[in-house]
Amino acid sequence: CGSCWAFSAIGNIESQWQRAGHKLVSLSEQQLVSCDHMDSGCNGGLMLQAFEWLLRHMYGVVFTEKSYPYTSGNGDVAECLNSSKLVPGAQIDGYVMIPSNETVMAARLAENGPIAIAVDASSFMSYQSGVLTSCAGDALNHGVLLVGYNKTGGVPYWVIKNSWGEDWGEKGYIR
Repeated sequence: CGSCWAFSAIGNIESQWQRAGHKLVSLSEQQLVSCDHMDSGCNGGLMLQAFEWLLRHMYGVVFTEKSYPYTSGNGDVAECLNSSKLVPGAQIDGYVMIPSNETVMAARLAENGPIAIAVDASSFMSYQSGVLTSCAGDALNHGVLLVGYNKTGGVPYWVIKNSWGEDWGEKGYIR
């Protein structure tokens, strides 16, 4: 299922919710995959449109993962749930666009925490560990969560959380 965009957006919201002083809560990617008709479910989407959909159609409310679990791992997209059993887990009131400038991104990351970004993931397929040094940048085709960076040592690098599970890369992360 091509739902990386939902994992990127929800990961950003989870971290911002906690940074705002709330309890860390696991939020529902499935809510976006099944309900956000501004995007295309398992056929892809954009984090910006996910934030817009939440604000326009859900008043910023994101349901908990526990009440709306992820079920699209096999590529099937379930119908959007409309149930009284869905539990609000967080609420957003906006988003900030950050320019594609490494200095600005590093400063915002250090100041505000994880950032939902798009990358060219063509070199991710064979990644196992270490610092990836052969990264293309032309075709943005994958949503991830930028969670850190390191400028010490020989090669500066970003730390990215991917949505492909803990068996991929360095327990689900790439440097």
